[in-house]
Amino acid sequence: MSDLTLAELSVTIRQIYAASRCGDVADYQRRALEVLARHIAFDAAWWGRGSFGQGVHHVHCSFPYRLPVDIAERLNLSDPDNVVARRVVADPGRAHYFSQKDLRSQPSTATLTDYMGIAQSVCIADVDAALGVSGFVSLARKRATPRFSSGDLKALELFGPHLAAGLDMALADELTLQRNPERTALLATDTMGLLRVGEVSATELLTLEWPGWTGPRLPAPLVERIVARKPDFLGRQLHAAIHWIGDHVVVSMRRREPRDMLTRRERDVANAFAAGNSYREVATALGLSPATVRHHLRSAYVKLGVTDKAAFATRLGAS
Repeated sequence: MSDLTLAELSVTIRQIYAASRCGDVADYQRRALEVLARHIAFDAAWWGRGSFGQGVHHVHCSFPYRLPVDIAERLNLSDPDNVVARRVVADPGRAHYFSQKDLRSQPSTATLTDYMGIAQSVCIADVDAALGVSGFVSLARKRATPRFSSGDLKALELFGPHLAAGLDMALADELTLQRNPERTALLATDTMGLLRVGEVSATELLTLEWPGWTGPRLPAPLVERIVARKPDFLGRQLHAAIHWIGDHVVVSMRRREPRDMLTRRERDVANAFAAGNSYREVATALGLSPATVRHHLRSAYVKLGVTDKAAFATRLGAS
């Protein structure tokens, strides 16, 4: 491609940020790559985030574009010393070109290259050396010709930081769509618990539970739940619900309440009873005996610290 004019650069950057307002993170990444394709011709792309250390690379956020969906898993299992990752992490902020010979210079990387069906690529990474984390964007062509040009590499260097910033904006918009302003505080992380965006109130809740926490990695108990793909965390001071948007994680937090102590079965029984159903109706709906329903309700009443049905329904509904 030819060098970008200032007008072309400005328009493209605006289009990248406009794409981030679509309300869906994966849709943003797809749209942003389509904007990029107007200036750099490519057949496929890989956009992600990984950790590195002692020559080993591990991808933990992956958005493959026109590539097999399991390429991150394959790299992690068979190609931790990936040729591309090693070079771009060692020299971040600069777009690097990889010929077919480069991609096949190491057996494990050659196998991954064949699986992806590509013949050349360009890749750029930003690196946080203190955390051992990098974000990357890689563009690929299926054939060895025409070769990516120096202008293509320059364009990727110009747009790379804006692609990354747009991703954080898309994550922030995702939080806004999910926000319950009266009850919860939200933040977004990657799959290793590294904070990307979040509300001030979320930081306040984290320091309430863990007074010494400073970030950017979430406290270890939360990271353990995220890595294990557990849906929630119950601490001394807070309750956190965890869910995944592709390879991005949204954590919704609130102060811990008595109802958080209920087991799932106790909660099901309590909700049905508080809604006005009789013991027998609750038992029928949940496939339990009336005696079992009474047992779960007695336990729920004790945990919620109430003695009458009105107070029980009120305390159960608090969140």
